[in-house]
Parts: sequence; C-alpha cells; structure tokens
Amino acid sequence: MGRPRKGKSGIHYEVHGEGPDLVMLRGLGRNMKHWLGFDRLAAKHFKTITIDARGLGQTQRGMGITDTIYDLADDVVRVLDDLKCDKSHVMGISLGGMVAMAMGLKHPGRTSSMVIVNSSIAGSGHRRLSAAASLLLLRAVALGPAIYGDLARLLLGPEAPLELQKKVAKEWLKIDQTMKVAPGLILKQILAASRFRVREDLGGIKIPSLVLFGKGDQFVPHANSLLIASLIPGSKLVGIEGGGHELTLDRPVQALAEIRKFIKASEANA
Repeated sequence: MGRPRKGKSGIHYEVHGEGPDLVMLRGLGRNMKHWLGFDRLAAKHFKTITIDARGLGQTQRGMGITDTIYDLADDVVRVLDDLKCDKSHVMGISLGGMVAMAMGLKHPGRTSSMVIVNSSIAGSGHRRLSAAASLLLLRAVALGPAIYGDLARLLLGPEAPLELQKKVAKEWLKIDQTMKVAPGLILKQILAASRFRVREDLGGIKIPSLVLFGKGDQFVPHANSLLIASLIPGSKLVGIEGGGHELTLDRPVQALAEIRKFIKASEANA
C-alpha cells in the first residue's frame, strides 16, 4: 500500500512496494502522476519513493530563480532523512537524471547507484534538445494544453502506436487540469539545468551507474547519453530500440528489466 507523505521540508512523496529502495524522479515540469503506471510496475520489485520536485504537484516548497539541480538533490536527501533511509538507488528521467547525477556528486554516501535516463549536462558541446523539441516548447507557452497531442508524438518513440499517443496526451491533459504548471516554474527548471555544468566532475563518481536511453528519442539527442556514459568511470550504457524520451511509457517492460538487472548486479557487488 502506498503511503503519501509530506516531510518537514514540505516535499511531497509516496512510498510503495517492498524491496531495494528506489527513488524515482521525473523530468521538466513533471510530477509523480506523470509516471502513468510505471511507478506501480516498479513497485512490484522495489520499495519505490516517488517525489514531487519543489514547485510541482503537491509539494509545498516553491522553486526560486537561483535554485540549482543540487538544491533538488538536497530535497531528495531530506526525503530520505524523513524516511530514516540511509541510502537509496536513484533513478531519474531527463531533468530527473541530472538530479540523480547531482546525488552521486554531492551525496555519494546516500546514493547506492544512479540510473540516468535520456538526460544531458550543460556545457557538453552537444545539442541538448532537438530542433523540433525547442520549437514545441516555444509553442507550448502560447498554446498550453492544446499542445499535448504534438507533445506525445514527440516524447514517445517514433514507433509508438497512435492509440498510445492519444492515451498519453489525454492523461497529461487531465493532470494539467488538476495540477497546472506555471510557465515560471518551467523557466526556473530550465535555468537550473543550464547551470548544471559537471563535465569535469563526472570522472570522480565511484557509484555504480546505468545510463539508459531510447534509441528513438526525438526530444533529447542520445549523443548526450553516450557522452555522460563516457565520462562516468565504469558506467553501463544501454540503448533500447524504438524507445523514445518517455522510455518508461513506450518501453516500460524493457526499461524496468534493464533497471532490475543493473540494480541486482550493483547490490551483488556492493
């Protein structure tokens, strides 16, 4: 049974399932409802800790213009403290993947392993968003919820069935209607991501790391994942055929299988 919680820090989180602790972090403008069932699938194998980042969902703590990715990692530690959890595996998609890296860099003692999905780092020398993604984000400011059909087509893999695209767009619209995200919050997250320049730091990470990407990601070019994996010593790089940016939506079974295999191996070698 899930246990919705708000810690003393005002960060909203939920705990589900049994097994190894796994913090799950969503990406730009996303709260825990955007897992759309992948969290329940993961909770069959892990004790999942899903978190609404500051400024999102039911979290009371706001995000400031100067807040950093490291501040978001500090919030993860606050949740672990509230749960009296010494350390946890940390998995994040896109911006959530940056927070996972920040955990490995700033809080290695609280991080059992990192799973970095379709993410990027500033100052990488690679385009962090595809041209289509950049254009769509600009259009989203003007069109709001009307953009969800196009967004689903871009964020899911190119092989995603039309029915899945429609279903995801409908669910996203429903979430937007109940938990609307302010454009200012998106801007603050983008600024935080733009300041996350860790290319020279990733070589010092000694935590087991999985860099997972969808080979059909139309949003963040997967050259970013290849670079991150090349910078983190001993990291494992896995690409999933046909998977898009929302890898846990269009390839949930394959993504979870890779995460389970990696975490099992990392715990066996601990």
